[in-house]
Amino acid sequence: MYRITECLSVGPFALPERAEKLRAMGVTHVLNVSDVQNQISSADGFAEVAEVPMSDSRRLSAFKLAFALDTLHRLVSAPGAHVYVHCVMGQLRSPTILWLYLVALGIPPNDAREWIELRSPDAVAGHYRMVDTEHVLFAQKHGLALFFPHPRPEVIVPFPLPDSEE
Repeated sequence: MYRITECLSVGPFALPERAEKLRAMGVTHVLNVSDVQNQISSADGFAEVAEVPMSDSRRLSAFKLAFALDTLHRLVSAPGAHVYVHCVMGQLRSPTILWLYLVALGIPPNDAREWIELRSPDAVAGHYRMVDTEHVLFAQKHGLALFFPHPRPEVIVPFPLPDSEE
């Protein structure tokens, strides 16, 4: 699991054997954006486990993007929520959805990409197979129309990078 902001993390598939570690790291909500059904549930100690199935080999539709952004917004808006966004490997889908959500919250696309890719070394936020500039514009307009004012401004506070060993 890679913590991107104070309230958002990204990583590989949330398997039952990872549930305890996720809870120990403060995860309260889980969003699965893979094309594989969730293997954990709220019975594993999470406030909510949601899924928005998608492929990483074709462009996201506007409907699917809106559904993913709205679902993530609902989860992270819960008081005290720490949302883990995952896909199979944590490299394309989950970083891309998290990136578009940060963009929807007003973070410049390059800054949002840097936040994710510096904290999750294998992540490719905004992968070309899934999104293009139209998706960025859609996320910006969607967020501006529906996500402001955000009930939890700490959502857009980047998590500190680990101290580099020089």
